[in-house]
Order: sequence, then structure tokens, then C-alpha cells
Amino acid sequence: MALVEYPHRFQKLTTAELVARKPPPEEFARWRRHPIHVVCDNIRSLMNVGLIFRLCDAALVERLYLCGITGYPPLPHDPRPPWVAERAGRVIAKTAIHTVEYVPWEYRPSAAEVVRELKTRGVQIVALEQTYQSLDYTRAPYRFPLCLILGHEREGVGDEVLDLADFAVEIPMYGMGNSLNVAMAFGICVYEMIRCCLTQHGCDQVTAR
Repeated sequence: MALVEYPHRFQKLTTAELVARKPPPEEFARWRRHPIHVVCDNIRSLMNVGLIFRLCDAALVERLYLCGITGYPPLPHDPRPPWVAERAGRVIAKTAIHTVEYVPWEYRPSAAEVVRELKTRGVQIVALEQTYQSLDYTRAPYRFPLCLILGHEREGVGDEVLDLADFAVEIPMYGMGNSLNVAMAFGICVYEMIRCCLTQHGCDQVTAR
């Protein structure tokens, strides 16, 4: 069979080729997920929520908890005014890009309540926050299962929730900016956590289908 000659050194995959690599939804639903829970504590921006959904799907996290003022997609018997629920669903979907339905999620009024429940199950609690005691995100003693807490874009993780954390991690800022966008910071941290999880437990155990 003749080899196909490509005009460039790297041949990019098409969208159709990428889609063809994915399993049917019913098979995907049976995949074992990475033992990482994500708690959004009062995330203000619906677009950030959508990006967090997209990242949770990409990272195959265990569960996403949307708490406090954090917006969430429409639910059956949604308690919010119809126009509020409709707008939340529309804006979140814009940045989530067809991933909401593939992420296990729930809305909970209190992030602290969720974190306390996870702690009782032996889940390690990690806050993504800049504190005097924060550890470099690449040098933290992660243990799985793990819960990563994300906070309000300006106020950060609430004090009540932060007090429940086993430790806090931060991403070094080498320039003049003080911080990264919350969704961007989440993406950086969650992939480091997956790397550590795979190192500790082995790819076959964690990502076995």
C-alpha cells in the first residue's frame, strides 16, 4: 500500500477523526473516573462555570458540585424563575461546548456542607487559594480521593470552607498579575492532580474502562 504524502510535518486531526475516537455515550457512562471531586464555592461568572464543565469532562473528574451563588444548568422542577434558568443554561452551554451532559454534577446551597460530607468519607480537601500557607501546586502531598475547591473570582474561597481544607495550593505568578482566571487555574491544577494520581496508582487502575 502506497504511503500518503502530507505537505506538512504534522498532520492535524480533523474534527470528524476526533469524534470517531470517542465511545458511544452508554459506554462512556461506564468508564471509571479519576477520584477527584470539584466544589465551586460562589463562582460568579456563568462563562467560567461553562469552562469548568468543559475541563471536568476533559479531566474525567468524579463529580462537580455547584454551590452558593454559582449558576447551574436548568433542572426539572427548577426553583429559579424561568428566564434565570434559561439564561444560565444558555450561557453555560456556550463555553461548556456539548460537555454538560457528560459531567456528573449537582447544585448544593452550601459548599461547606458538601466539603464536610466528603471529609467524613475520607476525601482529602484541597483549596485552590492564595494564602500565607499555600503550597506550590506541583509540590503538594496529594492523596486520593481528593476534593478541589474553587472560589469566587474576586473574594476567593469563603473562610468557612477554607477552614475545612487539609491544605491550600497556588500557582506561581511570575509576572505583575496577581492571579489567573479561576477556570484557567483549575485546568492547570487538575491535570497536575491527574498526573500525581496516575503516578501513585498506575494508569490501569485509575483509568481502566
